[in-house]
Amino acid sequence: SVVAVAAGRSHTCALQADGKLVCFGSSRNKQCDVPRDLGPVVAVAAGDCHTCALQADGKLVCFGSNDFRQCDVPRDLGPVVAVVAGGHHTCAFQAERTATCHDESHRSEPLRVHR
Repeated sequence: SVVAVAAGRSHTCALQADGKLVCFGSSRNKQCDVPRDLGPVVAVAAGDCHTCALQADGKLVCFGSNDFRQCDVPRDLGPVVAVVAGGHHTCAFQAERTATCHDESHRSEPLRVHR
């Protein structure tokens, strides 16, 4: 059964209850090419032409178009608890209420999230 869905400009990804991610639609930028070694997924986000999967271990994996560095997950990014994606950006949220966004500004800056 499907527990979550994310849709990009011309692709859709479905997260199954067993943690498997399945993507379909246009894969012109490889946004539907789910990595074979992707671990169990707990959340998914889709941008125009990229997909990001949050693994059960807190690791964020992004694939597809990287024209605006939207798939450049910082190497020092700690465990992630949530992810969102837009046209050309991705934001990862961490437990200590910090959000790190990587996008067309070619920066990756931590942002403090307030209630």
